[in-house]
Amino acid sequence: MADGSSGLVAFITSGITPLQLERLFVQPYAVVAILRSLPPLARHILLRFSCTGGTVSTATVSTWGGSDGQGKLAAALEELEALRLLIQAACKGQAVYTIHASFQAQLRHAMCSGLLAGHAATLPPRASVPDAGILAAYARQQWEALLLYLVGGEGTTPVAPPELQAASIDIRGLLVAAGLMAKDERTQRQSITQRGFQFLLADLYSQLWGVVRQYLSGLEAQASDGAGGGDLAVAINFLLCLGLQEGCNVMCHGQLGDAEKAIAAHMCQLGLLLPVAGGGELWLHPTRLAAVLAGGGRGGEAVAAQEDGYVIVESNFRVYAYTTSAVQVAVLRVFVRCDVLLPNLFVGTITRDSATSALGLGITSEQMVAFLRQHAHPRAAARVPTVPSVVADQIRLWQQELTRLQMHSAMLYDKFESQELYIGAVEHARQLGALLFRCDKRMQLAVPAALHGAMRTHLQERKRALGL
Repeated sequence: MADGSSGLVAFITSGITPLQLERLFVQPYAVVAILRSLPPLARHILLRFSCTGGTVSTATVSTWGGSDGQGKLAAALEELEALRLLIQAACKGQAVYTIHASFQAQLRHAMCSGLLAGHAATLPPRASVPDAGILAAYARQQWEALLLYLVGGEGTTPVAPPELQAASIDIRGLLVAAGLMAKDERTQRQSITQRGFQFLLADLYSQLWGVVRQYLSGLEAQASDGAGGGDLAVAINFLLCLGLQEGCNVMCHGQLGDAEKAIAAHMCQLGLLLPVAGGGELWLHPTRLAAVLAGGGRGGEAVAAQEDGYVIVESNFRVYAYTTSAVQVAVLRVFVRCDVLLPNLFVGTITRDSATSALGLGITSEQMVAFLRQHAHPRAAARVPTVPSVVADQIRLWQQELTRLQMHSAMLYDKFESQELYIGAVEHARQLGALLFRCDKRMQLAVPAALHGAMRTHLQERKRALGL
């Protein structure tokens, strides 16, 4: 699930107006992140275009894929056109592709001059720089607090650090707006939705972009209402800047603009930034979550995969999870029956009841298997297949069992007065595309209940015509 279609690329194709896109394509960090989010072939095409005058004939572009790769080349070009990075037009009597001028200029600048950080004119005191372990622990603490609240476990939503609590974000409202939680009309409490369960089993890259897309939508709504939401393109560029600077640059909170300060405070609450005081200033250090966000599809998946795996699945459907995380245990309980729970070990079994219960929540068999693969213990990940085939195939079979039979309301017609009336009714039902069942021996037929009125009118007319 961690591909461009679930992150930045999807947000551009579905949630950004042409004017906002023009503003986005002049933001250097956004341009680099978009390039990293694309599949390899589409990325290669853009890099070729960046070294041209901006316009290349379609005949020339068609030679880039070779005789056996025209289908893949066409798909890559179609994706780039959907992103409005390439435009197909006619020039001097021949068809050409033209790259977006602003995007090309920024891409050339990034390749030739690199990305220059401008947020921190000075470096923080060495004593105030946290090590990688502290950054990782803070990111995990904040993100797991959000997931634990979503899954309905104990705890509260992640809170902003004391230095930035005046600009905290409404996590509850964010999850509701994203469709991950809804208020129960009976208990008046917020509970996880079907979409929320699917969110829990998604990879970290998809989860982050799911929350950030809703956050950006909120900023856009504030801007349209005149509530000071700021420029959407600038906000996206700032968020991607965090990840592309991860591990090498920090930001001085005092040197940020007002809009950037508000976004930075919210990202601290979500765990993408760690605020540390030093030298009389507040320094913002990007965490690995920021790197995942800007990783770009498979790049983001690779960064997310750096987290140690903890799940071992055996061929007898037994699941062992070496974890102390309440969130990880709660997610496993969605489709694994808990047999034993120790302080650092979860032991469970994937049963028909536990799997079908998860399927009833809208979770697919592929999502369950993918989750077990993504979080496999290093020893389990080294074997092929990571999840035993007997387990993966059985989960898929349980899903097929639920969809093998479908129930629809229908009307059964029998006791026809004549063979001619019956044959005419069958032919009329076939013309409507509504013939579900026929038995010539008993003169019976069935059609969807929604078409009962049309069939009844036809039968009445035929009876009058036949004198029945």
